[in-house]
Amino acid sequence: MSEYLTYKEACEILHLKSYKGLYYLIKNGLPVIVIGNSKRINANDLKKFMEDHTVTATPKD
Repeated sequence: MSEYLTYKEACEILHLKSYKGLYYLIKNGLPVIVIGNSKRINANDLKKFMEDHTVTATPKD
C-alpha cells in the first residue's frame, strides 16, 4: 500500500461504494494533500482519523 492514497484507493480501503462517503469524511476533517491537480490522502492520516472517530456502541435497554 502506498503512503499516499488516491480517492479510489481510500474508498476501497474503507469499503465505500461511492465518493460521497469519502467527501463526507473530508468535510468533517480528513486531511487531503493537493499537489497541482492531484489530490491524495495520507494513509496514516486516514488511519488516525478513523481511530479518532471510533465510538463504542452500547446496547439499548
